Amino acid sequence: MNTHWIKEAARLEQSGIDFVMVSVLSIKGSTPREVGARMLVTANHSFGTIGGGHLEFKSIDSARQQLKQNQAQIVTQDFPLGATLGQCCGGFVTVLFETVIQPKFHLAIFGAGHVGRAIINCLSQMPCQVSWVDSRADEYPEHIPQHVNQIISDYPVDEIADMPENTYYLVLTHNHQLDLELSEAILKREDSAFLGVIGSKTKSARFKHRLRDKGFNKEQIAHMQCPMGEVEIISKQPGEIAISTLAHILKVRAELENKQNKAENTQIESLDIIDDVKSQEQSVKAESKTESK
Repeated sequence: MNTHWIKEAARLEQSGIDFVMVSVLSIKGSTPREVGARMLVTANHSFGTIGGGHLEFKSIDSARQQLKQNQAQIVTQDFPLGATLGQCCGGFVTVLFETVIQPKFHLAIFGAGHVGRAIINCLSQMPCQVSWVDSRADEYPEHIPQHVNQIISDYPVDEIADMPENTYYLVLTHNHQLDLELSEAILKREDSAFLGVIGSKTKSARFKHRLRDKGFNKEQIAHMQCPMGEVEIISKQPGEIAISTLAHILKVRAELENKQNKAENTQIESLDIIDDVKSQEQSVKAESKTESK
């Protein structure tokens, strides 16, 4: 039996890509594949086959509909291989769908220039989902990692509305005015995990001044990191800027996760205290009833 799907599943998990494992669970009569045949389906690609034809087409469509629900689930679906499915095998196939939803770390990169490409190269082995936005189609490299969604947009600011909550944003376009407009739109959402803007201290001061003039408060403006990256690393080399920026993002992410874990632990401790108090109250009531008897 072909087990290449195991390596592909491991690669998808390493890259943080959601997928559905589609398997032939049972068969009756004449069918294109045997029990145990598998394929993996992502939002944009598929790997392997369960027999081809309309059966596979319908299975891929079902898998992608399940991915849109954004939750891990296991379901089965029956397919009679007759005229309605456009296959003349005449058999009957039950297909198993196992949806794998990865922990989300979403990064939105605006700009496909030298620094943008260097960051994408560094992200090739990181478990994350990336939206890579630029108006210039010819700036993108020929090969783009599977977990990177290439978005060619005449007006990149419009793409911000479709980004998920807690996205990590990097703004590094070829146009300072566009960088400012992107920064404004991201700050207005007030739900980003991080906003890094490429530039000098002079650019940072100019942007902060203009943001104040537009009514943004100190907390909102402080959320924008410009210059971006580790302050100890000063470089104009795209590769070094990319490493510095991603190192800073990973530190921010770790800090946010630690805060979240502490908050969850505090909540659990509070619930435990409440349960202990209720338990003590019940014990006192039980003792009182016993004494009264």
